[in-house]
Amino acid sequence: MRKNRSHSKIDRLPEVLKREVENRLLEGHTYEEIADYLKGMGQDIHYSTVARFGKPFLEKFEAVRMAKEYAQMLAEDNPDRPTTELHEANNALISQIVMEALINPDVKASEKLKAAKNIALLQRAQVANEKLKIDSRKAQGDVKAALSKLKEQVYSEVGLKHPEIAEAIIKIADEIEKESKI
Repeated sequence: MRKNRSHSKIDRLPEVLKREVENRLLEGHTYEEIADYLKGMGQDIHYSTVARFGKPFLEKFEAVRMAKEYAQMLAEDNPDRPTTELHEANNALISQIVMEALINPDVKASEKLKAAKNIALLQRAQVANEKLKIDSRKAQGDVKAALSKLKEQVYSEVGLKHPEIAEAIIKIADEIEKESKI
């Protein structure tokens, strides 16, 4: 049988003290130091209570920090990266978080149902993302074909009478093709 969700004594502290506990955890204070601080503030909270609160708090904080760091790394890795790749990374991360919630025995059934619905939304978003990539590749192919046709016409219509103009136009078309990464 599933146990009820626990509510820590720290969760019941005044908001200012709870935030201070969280800040001290993030600053690297030990559980004992935080318990001593709380005792100094008139709260009778044992270091083990701080530990039971601190461990999941720090795990959640670390997961969020890593997600932000990963997204920043992807963005900085290649500023020209298609936004579809960033969306894929984001969807993968969110999917992982939702799946962890689904297997967590402390999560209520109603919350698991919401999580399952969110997975369906993510899957729809991923399908839309894939369609966007396919459309983008098709558009790139169309642009490449148009540039190729332009080059052929420039050679056949302008190249014979004005080879220097034809070369300049071809050079511009090649630069457009190179800049577009086609």
